Amino acid sequence: MDDSSDYLVRHLDAALEVALGSAPIVLLDGPRGAGKTTSARRLAKSAVLLPRDREQLVADPTTYLAALEPPILIDEWQLAGTDLLWALKGIVDDDPRPGRFILTGSVEPASYGPTYPLTARAVRLVMRPMTVSELEGLGADPPFLTSVLNGDLPAPTAGAPATFDTSWLLRSGFPVTRAMPETTLFLEAYAGLVSQRAGEEGRDSSRLLRTMRVLATLESQAVPDQRVWEAADINKVTWKAYDDILERTHLSVPSPAFESNRLKRLTTYPKRFLADTALALALADVHRDDLRASPSLAGQYLESFVLQQLRPQVDLVGGVLTHLRTSGSGKEVDVVIEVGGRTLAIEVKHGTRPTVGDARHLRWLRQELGDRFAQGFVAHTGADTYPLDEQVWAIPVTVLAGVA
Repeated sequence: MDDSSDYLVRHLDAALEVALGSAPIVLLDGPRGAGKTTSARRLAKSAVLLPRDREQLVADPTTYLAALEPPILIDEWQLAGTDLLWALKGIVDDDPRPGRFILTGSVEPASYGPTYPLTARAVRLVMRPMTVSELEGLGADPPFLTSVLNGDLPAPTAGAPATFDTSWLLRSGFPVTRAMPETTLFLEAYAGLVSQRAGEEGRDSSRLLRTMRVLATLESQAVPDQRVWEAADINKVTWKAYDDILERTHLSVPSPAFESNRLKRLTTYPKRFLADTALALALADVHRDDLRASPSLAGQYLESFVLQQLRPQVDLVGGVLTHLRTSGSGKEVDVVIEVGGRTLAIEVKHGTRPTVGDARHLRWLRQELGDRFAQGFVAHTGADTYPLDEQVWAIPVTVLAGVA
């Protein structure tokens, strides 16, 4: 339906097309403004846009949808309520051809009822804020993680020109910001709109916004829940409700702790992340000069940036993204990715020339995991790719992000 010439290809586009050719219904979730509707409309022949078309859709969904040519996009489907899913179940049970419906949603319901109606009838995908490679028009290229899993390691380099710029951390992945010379005001307003969701669910929107600011200051840190609710001046029950809302709106994307029966004394705290690094910086009131003045602060949000580049890549390969930290011995690995019995590990370093010492925890993990350990990387802000040890490489963040 929408074939605009300035469309930037998303990593998920090919998977969306495959899913539409495989299942009657494709659910495309993700934060508001991430580009779900734009991508879906390129494949849809008809569109039902909520809230505009809600009254007609809810009155008689079967009759209303029967008059439309598939694939039918139902945008912000959650505004019609979960009863719509039961109607769609009946429609596709009668005619289970693939490619009937694309449902985009920016808020997952708190409950689907006693059972989920679309089991075995739908494929679910997540559209995340844009990566820097997508913003640069390189979204159709094979992502770094896919190449590594296919055995295609980056070639060593020496003396390559540096390309990473700290200002990339302030570059939002929400498509609408591409034309904005300064995004802070937009991102503040965006967070305010999300916080209104709390009011819709009977919560205090100002306290939810305060909680989002706390999470933004804790970006990339593994901390217990209690530290969050105390810093936000709320109680445990309220925090649990806010945590649920922020995850259902796809804005809070914590990395869970790695689990393995081969390793002892693993901590269980998740690492806190918001879905968009620029959003986290805006809410934490951290600016370009702050990042340049403080290497530790820049390192904290550099890790957030790396995670933003990795999440869509991990989704595409069907992996699980975690972090690892031990109590007592102080071992820590920023990113652990498990894919089909293989484990990749990444350390993020705000520095231009990592050494073997920077890879010590990757080497420890390689020893502990044995054959399960596939590759380890120290992602850095320099320009060169080079080996640090067996199965351990130093790679520029730009290589990992697909823009080197």
